[in-house]
Amino acid sequence: MKKMMFVLAYALVVVSVFAFSKATENNKLAILLSNQYAQQMADASDKMGELDSAVKQTLLFNHSEGSKKAREDIWRLSSDIRRSVASLPLDTAFSTSWMNYLGRIGNYAREADRSPDSEEYYKVMSQASKNLGVMQDDWRLATAGLIDGQYSMDEWNNRLNASNPDVDWSNLGSSIKQYTETDFPLTASESDAMKKRELKDIDEAKVTQAEAVERFKTIFPQVSNDVVGVEMSKPGSPYPFFHIRFADGESIGYIDITEKGGHILSYLSERPFGKSSVPFEDLKMTAEEFLKAAGYKDLVYEESRENNTAWHFVFVRKEPFYDAKVFSDVIHLKLAKDTGDIIGLDASEYIRKEKLHRQSIKKIDWKEFFHQDVQIVEDELAYVENERLEQRLAHYLKVTRDEHGHTGTYNVIIDTETLEVIKTEKLE
Repeated sequence: MKKMMFVLAYALVVVSVFAFSKATENNKLAILLSNQYAQQMADASDKMGELDSAVKQTLLFNHSEGSKKAREDIWRLSSDIRRSVASLPLDTAFSTSWMNYLGRIGNYAREADRSPDSEEYYKVMSQASKNLGVMQDDWRLATAGLIDGQYSMDEWNNRLNASNPDVDWSNLGSSIKQYTETDFPLTASESDAMKKRELKDIDEAKVTQAEAVERFKTIFPQVSNDVVGVEMSKPGSPYPFFHIRFADGESIGYIDITEKGGHILSYLSERPFGKSSVPFEDLKMTAEEFLKAAGYKDLVYEESRENNTAWHFVFVRKEPFYDAKVFSDVIHLKLAKDTGDIIGLDASEYIRKEKLHRQSIKKIDWKEFFHQDVQIVEDELAYVENERLEQRLAHYLKVTRDEHGHTGTYNVIIDTETLEVIKTEKLE
């Protein structure tokens, strides 16, 4: 009996030590995440001030040439802030409205050269500047708790998800949406793009919470043993989804799965990283095998980039008729260098599949189209979005030319039917 009591007591001590160790590790990760998000929010706040300053600078000139540099800054800053907002733990409806407004102000500034009416630009951007000032104040008040260290990550999430949160995210999102509609009315193509972005055309059957969790376990069996919470997206979200949180060993993270169709929107796993490094080709093979096993069978590898802990892979959908890549339908995967584990996935663009149309392909003599010193290195077909937000079949070319002893390399995208040059981009 005494021996049995000793064994039970010893087992209790071991379990307690393990639980304490795991809780400590999770707390460290939560603090790390909290600091990271606070820094991103503070950085976004600074850039909002720079954005408003750039908008005001463009209002000094009657001619677009005088405001060219400031308009380039508007495009760059709006894109930077959008990326920050997209990665932060904010109310979904609020962040969606923010990103939409920032995208439209950036596009409007970039397109100013095409408009002969400087008074229209002045009118629109004057109002936009006024609204940006209000939005800056709202942003500072809404994010103050995390930026100044008042809330831990758990406290921030609790307030964010509360039925009566400290910040009225719904009203903030509605206000920004109203600014968007009054400052930059939607065109027909933009309206269609908005419907796609909000997944309004998905007509697949709804999945239950249990089915969503089962989908998670099927795709990520190695980390889905310890689901710590499942929540439904808020009523103001652009589309309903299940937010599933997990903690497994040293990993904590989440996966978002749509209610309609049970599609994975995003997945993120946070953990400490080791020093070992899996070869790039092995990681690429792991990524490709994972996608096939998860049911993504129409993707091809496009590009990759790395940081000190992970490789980031981009896979593009390929449609069968023209064998053309669809650059708006992509999946992003992040794999840890030390183990090869999947630590990030973003399939939100992929599940908003573009509606593609057949298009004629005019014969073209590249020797006449390009200058004689230009060499075509690669030539493939791809669907790309033009500045009117239309999906167009295009020649996706990589070209080179000698630039005073150095080789300049460019991507040139040309509409197959109209021969419009959709984009020219110099590669590093």
